[in-house]
Parts: sequence; structure tokens; C-alpha cells
Amino acid sequence: MAQTGVLPLPPNYKTTFENADFLVMKVHYGAHEFVPMHDHSAYPTLYVYLNDSGEVQLKHEGENGFVATRPPTHTGAWRISPGMAVRHSVQSLSDTASDFVRVELKRIPADDLKKVARGDAPPEQAPPGTKTEFQDPALRVERTVCPAASTCELPGSRNRSILLAVKPTHVRIGSEDHALQAGDTVWLSGAESKSVVLGAGAQCVRVSLLYR
Repeated sequence: MAQTGVLPLPPNYKTTFENADFLVMKVHYGAHEFVPMHDHSAYPTLYVYLNDSGEVQLKHEGENGFVATRPPTHTGAWRISPGMAVRHSVQSLSDTASDFVRVELKRIPADDLKKVARGDAPPEQAPPGTKTEFQDPALRVERTVCPAASTCELPGSRNRSILLAVKPTHVRIGSEDHALQAGDTVWLSGAESKSVVLGAGAQCVRVSLLYR
């Protein structure tokens, strides 16, 4: 049966930031919640997980419809999926709610990412610093962990990027202080001359576009 129309996103998906490069949504599935059939864009997509949660079942519609099971998630882990339009329903199989951020990469060509890429959650006592966890010609994903007792400065970059807080923290850009909850986003245009300082104990994921 051919798909018709566009099925809107349920209220589980809340857009928190959008520009020409990125569309960012916070997503929440309650424990054992059923989320009805809906459509997602064909953009390549990054998922950053904000809590430890159990399995989620995804039932796809259409002649070639299939059922996939998302494995348990872990705080701070991430996944990048190649571009593909999706229509599915969601059934949480977990006793725990699932919270994560969905980042649609609007400028990344659909054929740039050939396969799924994944990043593990950092250890509880992760060493401080910034580490590149994924890079290809179009995209870079970095994780920054600050020392528990002191702030740290984000490495400078001329690339357009977003900074995602994995857990509550503060970020100071020049003289402006921003309080961030888990999953909140800060846009960095690449033209900043101001320093970007993260709060003590911060853990953030930075997603950068590597072309002009």
C-alpha cells in the first residue's frame, strides 16, 4: 500500500532549535508508551541519548515494512543514521522513560553517510578534555568533559556548530552565561571571537559542519 500525505509528529517530539543547518528536537517516550504512526524527514540524523533506558520497538509502515528494536541506551552515547525517509510507530518496551536529542543534519548530502556510526557512553570517571569521536569530510562530532571542580574552555573553531549538553550545566560565551538543561542546544556560528567556557563537571557533544 502506497503511503499518502504526511503524518505529523506526536507531542513526544519538541523542536528546540532550527536554522538552515540543523533541526534539533528533544524526544521523550514514557515507560511502555505507544507512539502512533508518524513521518520523519530524509535528512541524515544524529541521536544523543540523555538517560539509561530499555528497548524500544519501531514498526515501519508500507509493503516493505519491518519491525526493528532499538537496544537499551546509555547516557551520553550517540548514533548517526544515513538519510532515509521513515514512517513508523513506536512502542516502549522499557520500565524506564527514554529521553534523547534528535539532530537532523539539513546540509549534509543524503549520500554522504553510507552506514550507521555509533559512539559509546563515556565512563563515569571520564578524563577531562575534548575528544573527536567521529569525523568525515562533512561532519565532526566531539565530546568535551570538564574537570569536576573547575570550568574548561571549548577549543576554538571556525566551523558552524551546535553544542549539546548531556547533563545540566552552564556555558559562558564572552560575558553571557547560559544555564543549560540536559539536551539543550547552543548555536556557535563559527564567527565567535568570544571564549566559550563550560561549567565544572560539564559533559557536552559538539556537532560541527566542515564546509563553508
